Order: sequence, then C-alpha cells, then structure tokens
Amino acid sequence: MTTTAELTDLMAELNSLGESFWAGEAEIAREFLMAAHDPKDHVHWLLHQCYRELRGPGLLDRPSSRTRWVVDNIAAGLPAAETAEGRTQLKYQLHQIAEEFDHFKLYADILGGPVKMEDMRGLSLPSDKVIEALRVKLYAENERLARLAYDFTEGGGAGIFYAQGALETNDPLLLRIKDAGRYIYDDEVPHGQHGVSGIELNLTTAEDFQKIRAMIVEIGRERLRMRAEMHDTTMSEARIDEITAGKIEPLKPFAD
Repeated sequence: MTTTAELTDLMAELNSLGESFWAGEAEIAREFLMAAHDPKDHVHWLLHQCYRELRGPGLLDRPSSRTRWVVDNIAAGLPAAETAEGRTQLKYQLHQIAEEFDHFKLYADILGGPVKMEDMRGLSLPSDKVIEALRVKLYAENERLARLAYDFTEGGGAGIFYAQGALETNDPLLLRIKDAGRYIYDDEVPHGQHGVSGIELNLTTAEDFQKIRAMIVEIGRERLRMRAEMHDTTMSEARIDEITAGKIEPLKPFAD
C-alpha cells in the first residue's frame, strides 16, 4: 500500500509536470503575440480557439463530452437530479458548458461579424485529429484514469490565456485579446484546481499514478504540437523533450 507521504510526493511530481506543459503552451502563444503582425494574422488562431471552446465541452458534438453527458441524462429522464451527488455533478457540468460558451463569445466578438458553425466544423487541424485519436485510445485503455487525466490537462493549465493576459501593449486589437485572455485565465485556474483535486481524491496507488503520468505526458506533448500549429508555427521535438523534462520556467501568478 502506498503511504500518504509517497502519494504526496507523487502528486507534487504530477503538478510539476503539468506546470511545465502549461508554461510551454504560454511560450508558444507569447512568441506569436510579441512578434509584429497585421490584424488579419490573428484570424487563424482566433478562429481555432473559437472552435476549441465549442468542441471541448461538446457544444460541437463530441463523444464522451460534458454536453453529451447532459443530453444523455436528460434523455434518460434526468436521473442525476435525484441525488445530492448527482445534482452537484449536473450543476458543475452545466456551469462548465456555459463558461466555455462565454469564452467562445469573447473571441468571436473580437473577430466580429458572423462566425458560422458550418465554418467551425471545418476548422479541425491535423493536430486536432491526432489529439482526438489519442483521446479515444486513452479512454479505451482506462476510462477512469483518462477522465482524470483530461480533467487535469483541461485548457492546458490556461497557458495561452496567461500569455495573452500578460501582454504589455497599446495596440487596440492586442488590448482586446489581453482582456479576453485575462478573463478566461481567471476562469480556467479553478478548473485546474478541480482536476488536481480529482486525482488527489481518486488515486491511491503508485501504479495508478505512473499510468496517469504517462497519459498526461502524451496529452501534454500533443497539446504543444497543436498550440504551435494553431499559431502558424512549429515547436521542435527537442524543445518538447526539454519541456517534458521540466527545463522551462513555470508561470508566475498575476500579482492582482
């Protein structure tokens, strides 16, 4: 049986690993945002983040998503509402879905004009397909651990939103991006805390920790590739290896 002290050490290792990946996502966004760009150069990543804000919770249909869970529960006669535990879960899922739509709205409003859902569905990047295939694979291997791993890695620890919120600029477009990023960052931080709590409450063996660590590494590395592609760049495998090994400064919390 793994001791409490050992579990604490394993949890600290997972948190450190996550912080490295979140900083890596911020690094990608920061390098893009600090380079000189025409306003039109921001359309690509803004559209793709709109897509991800809808696709993530399943507002654009996705298997094993929050929205699918709610829809299936409604179709079954809303059994979640019958118990205290179920009501808490239902409230949490509905809150998360509404929050993700709020984030979509912030970026869509920056784009201006209509943002067609038909166009959203056609936005999947090659890296998105790899990430979705990985998700299917991990859920098939161990649904319980995969759910915990994805809760832990949700939103990439708010890395790109941190980079946006930390911008120092007078540019009107970048100021709107900064305001949106900071707003979303403040929303996303509790999500990460929820994911950490899920692991702390549900994992009791070193074996499970090692399995979920391997999942987080796979997810984190693919997320870095996706964020790079979303920002019209690439990240070398050598840099991804460095980030996986913790060779990156963690994000510092905002002062206010």
